Parts: sequence; structure tokens; C-alpha cells
Amino acid sequence: MTSILDLRIEHRELEEQAATLLRVVQNLVPDPAAVAMLRWRMAQKLSDHCVREDRVVYEQLVASGDASATAVAWRYRQEHGQLAPDFSRYIGAWPVDRVASEWAAFRAETEAMVMHLNSRIFLEEQVLYAHVERLAQRRAAA
Repeated sequence: MTSILDLRIEHRELEEQAATLLRVVQNLVPDPAAVAMLRWRMAQKLSDHCVREDRVVYEQLVASGDASATAVAWRYRQEHGQLAPDFSRYIGAWPVDRVASEWAAFRAETEAMVMHLNSRIFLEEQVLYAHVERLAQRRAAA
């Protein structure tokens, strides 16, 4: 069974993959093959993570009966539902030939996407996971 710790580990892996992608796009010479491989890995990791997070976090918070946790879960679920499709749109908008021909623009959009991902990870851990941990402590104390 996936735990909050497992989800945090997946966040670190996503952050590491994003940092690697940023290093690749900082090169002056385009490397579309490396970009394609890294984005595919990130898309897979993000998709898998979202499925596990939905099961572990959102379902638990919505079913908790805690009004604050439920409200946060619904809000984050609506926003979270956009991250993977946003990443897919980003990939679709930048096929390999366009990556090579518009390297500077691709770099800028990649940096924005990574900032979006990192921001989302930070908020999930600070807000969403905090509710899961609070509810777990409350159950343990009962």
C-alpha cells in the first residue's frame, strides 16, 4: 500500500527528473532525443503518481468527514486533475522537430512547466499531506 512517505519519495523523483530536464535545456545546442526520453519518463512518473495520490490522499480526505480536509481535497483534486493533462499538452505542443527548431522558446516553456510542477509539489506537501497526517494522528489518538 502506498503511503504519504512513498508519495513524498515520488515527488523527490519527479523533482530530480525535472532538474535533469532543466539541465538539458540549458545547453545551447538542442538535444531533442534527450528531451524526448526525459519527458516520456516524467509523463509516466507523473501519471503513476497521480493515480496513487488519488487513492491514498483524495479518497481518504473526502471520506474523512472532516470539513476542512474535504474542502482542501476537492479544491486540490480539481487543480491536480489539470497537472497531468497540462504536461501532456506541453509535450504535444513540442514535437521533437519543433524542439530542435525553436530551442529558446522550448527552453522558456520547459522552465515554466517545471516551475508549475515544483510549485504543485510544494503545495501538496505543505497543505494536502498535512491534512492526511493530521487525520492519521487524530485516529491514532482515538
